[in-house]
Parts: sequence; C-alpha cells; structure tokens
Amino acid sequence: MALLVPEENMSNTDAMRQKVHHWIFIAAISFLAIGLSTSKVFISIAELVLGLNWIAEGNYSTKWKRFTGNKPALVLCSFYIMHLLGMLYSTDYSFGIEDIRVKIPLLILPFMFCTTDALNEKERNLVFGLYTGTLTVVSFIGLYRIKHHLFIDIHQIVPYVSSIRLALMMVLSILLLLGYVFSRKWSWLSWVLIIWALWLFVFLFIMESLTGIVMMGILGLLLVVYFAIKEIKRKRIFIGTALLLFIGLMAVGSIGYVIHFYHKYFPEPDKSEYVMTDMYSAKGQPYYTGPAFEGVENGHVVKRYVSPGELSDIWNRRSKMPYDSLDKKGNGIQFTLVRYLTSMNLRKDSTGISKLTATDIKAIENGIPNYNFATASNMQFRLYQAFWEIEDYKQGGNLSGHSITQRIEFWRAAIGIIKKHWLIGVGTGDVKKAFAAQYEAMHTNLSMDFRLRSHNQYLEIGVASGVVGIIWLLFSVIYPGIKTRKLYTYAYFVFWAIFVMSMFSEDTLETQAGATFYAFFNSFFLFLV
Repeated sequence: MALLVPEENMSNTDAMRQKVHHWIFIAAISFLAIGLSTSKVFISIAELVLGLNWIAEGNYSTKWKRFTGNKPALVLCSFYIMHLLGMLYSTDYSFGIEDIRVKIPLLILPFMFCTTDALNEKERNLVFGLYTGTLTVVSFIGLYRIKHHLFIDIHQIVPYVSSIRLALMMVLSILLLLGYVFSRKWSWLSWVLIIWALWLFVFLFIMESLTGIVMMGILGLLLVVYFAIKEIKRKRIFIGTALLLFIGLMAVGSIGYVIHFYHKYFPEPDKSEYVMTDMYSAKGQPYYTGPAFEGVENGHVVKRYVSPGELSDIWNRRSKMPYDSLDKKGNGIQFTLVRYLTSMNLRKDSTGISKLTATDIKAIENGIPNYNFATASNMQFRLYQAFWEIEDYKQGGNLSGHSITQRIEFWRAAIGIIKKHWLIGVGTGDVKKAFAAQYEAMHTNLSMDFRLRSHNQYLEIGVASGVVGIIWLLFSVIYPGIKTRKLYTYAYFVFWAIFVMSMFSEDTLETQAGATFYAFFNSFFLFLV
C-alpha cells in the first residue's frame, strides 16, 4: 500500500515492505476492476485480499487518523452505518443481513482507499486499462453468444453481470477514453482510443441498451454544451457557436424522429376496429369474443378475429417451433403470431396465416411481433417495444415482463409504502415484506414472479429508511465531491452523473456488482486520483 510512514524514517527493509504492500494493493484493485464485469467471485477475492493486505501492513494509528480526519470518507461510511441502524427496527433479519452483506463495499472501500496515498498516472492507467480491456473482451463474448444463439433474451447477452450494469460500465469507459484523448496532444494512440470507444458505443446498440444510449445522449449533450461555453469564453466564438448549433440540431432532430416514429407506428385505431362483423371464420370456427384490448399493432386491434384452433393447426405445420412454445425472445409464439398478423391487417385464422411468407414465419420465431420490424435495426425495434408497452399500460394491459411500464407499478408500490412509513421507513430487513404486502393492497396485475422492488434507488432507500434516508443518500452522494472539489473534474463528474442518473431507473446499490461499481469508482476518484 502507499507509504504511510515518512520515507526518511524508514529502513531499507521497511521501505521494501511498504512497496510490497503497495503492489499488492494495486494488484487487488486491478483484479477488482476486472471482476466488475466478469465475476462476483473475483470481486469477493479482491476485497478479501485488500482487507488482508490492509491488516498485514499495520500502521493502524496513522490510518485511523487519516480516516477520522477525512470528512468525505466518514460521510460515505455513515451511509452504510445507516443500514445497520435500520436493522434495529426490522423483523426479517435474514433479508436484512443479506442486504448488509451485499452493501459492505460501501463501507470497506472508502475506508481502505482513504488510508492510502493517491496513485501515480501509470498506476491509474493500468487500472483503467484493465477495466476497459475486460469490458471489450466481454463485448466479444457477447458477439459470440449472439452468433451461436446461446440466450433467449437480449438482456442475457453476457452471463456475468446484468445488461444494465454492463451498460453503465460501458458508458463510463467510453467517456473516460474520450476524456483521455481530448486532454492530450493528438497522436496515433488517439486514433486507437477513439476506435476503441466507438466499438463500445456500437456494442450498446448491439445489446439494445436503451438506458445506456439515452445516458450517452444526455451526458454528450451536457459535455458539448460545457465545452462550447468554454470555447466562447476563450474568444473562440465561431467554434463555440458551431458546437451549440450542432447539439441543438441533434436534439431537435432526435425529438422529431421519436415523434414521427410514434405517429407512424401507433396511429389511433378506427372505431370500426372494435366492432366484429363476423363471429365465425371462413372454415366455420368461432372467433374469440373476449375483451378487445391486448394491444394495437399499426392501428389495428389485436384481439379481434382470432381463431386459436386454426392458428395452432396451421402454425404447427409451417414451423418447427410448437404453437404453445416460446419464441427466441422468450415470449409465447401464439401471442407473437397474433400480433404479427394484426400488424399486417390480416385475420388471425387459417386464411390470414396462409398469407405469411417463409420470411414472416422466421421473424415470428425470432420474436418480432410486427412485420415492419422483420428487417429493422435492433434499436428501432427496442424503441417500438417501449412505445408498445406504454400503450398497453394506458389500456390496462398486463404489466408482467414489460421492462418500462412494470417499473411504474414498482414505483407506485414504493411510494405507497413510503407514505405509510415516511420518517424512517420500514427498516433494512423488512423491505421485501413491505413490497409483498403493498402489491396485495394495490391488487396489482403483476404476476408473482414480477413483483419486484422499486428499481429506483431513491425510492428504495425511502422504503427502507424513509425521508431521513433519502436526505442522507443525497448528502452522501453530493457532499464528498464538492468537499474534495473532485466534482469539478472531468473523470469524477462523468462517473458521478452516470451513477446519479442510473438511480432513477435502477436500484443500483441493491446488488453486489452495483454496490461495488459505485463504491470502487467513487472511492477511487475521490481518494486515489
């Protein structure tokens, strides 16, 4: 670890011992950086090595003084202590203990990192290089898994970490690579890093990460505006104005495209769509006459003119995937088929299915529910899915499995719990029980498998620790960066912004990977850079 004893007061043996501990520290945090996107076991081993090295190094009195004299570190560690205090009024100790175990990086990493000196540039670059290099290897593994169809849902593109956590890590790597390029004199290495960053950005599209792409867009907008204003202040008015004009056109163009996209694929259904003029198919089979809504495709109502018996019979003749099985995206073939036929304005019977081509059958097997997207890009289809979920939610459709709209139900449940326990929450251990009770009280239509927690870190803390907890979360996130003035540096700001934004759509700190990602980079930028 770093030199905690003045160099002039050390013997050669002590100096060598300190260097050994220092390199063990570097090796451990490098191993941890690799483990963030590959293995929980790597993370655990790295944290164990860090702890053992910290103990073996000694100098406890000096370390304790450094820790107690470091207010940002004290604030960060106190956030973990708040979770321990939440156990005092909890009843479910098994859940609470597991939650405390998962969040322990929030305590040990700030504590250990603040008791060492800052790393030099080569050491920092080594850690960042291994971190970004590992992400690149993981992206190639993802490509391999796509080619060999080794998963059903795109969110399973890599088996080591959730796709959302992976997207956050990729966005951070992209921005750090670009920051390195533009903060130094241009060279051949600049081209290498630009291409490297570009590949990671392309992979966000390959993995269909709407979260990652939106986050890149927002941060890109903020950074370009910042640099444009900076150029104007330097009297480079033309460059600054050009940058602002460029980002303005990009923003207007993006918003315009999204609006056009919505109106193109989600026109208001004609009233005649809800009226059935025939009760039987051409073969004399009765059509389904249940509730009208299970979605709309291209302005046509899905649950009209559906003959399940005829669909099952003809489909099983034309496809090797059984009618009652799942498509390659994990949805029921029968539902994907009905939506696809609806998008073509065909009746969902033997006459309609007979008009499908081999290409259409393949698209349905691949989980494409609308013929317009049989050959479209993944991100176009992801955008379509997002709008479809919203339309389905507005009409009272089942929310289960819908990544965007089921979050609205999660948030409703969390807010309902906070209203009942607004001051200090339900306690660290009783979060899961509180959600289960709230879903029952709400009479939610979410199936049991999808009755999850808030997927919003601010609300999650509010459920466990109330308004007091939310205030302390905000303080622990904002104060350290301002106190150390690291919030005004590029690297820490982009990390901080990624984390703050991620907490709106994810409970980032509720998994080992998420808690470690935050604790590691937050402590790294605050205390080691």
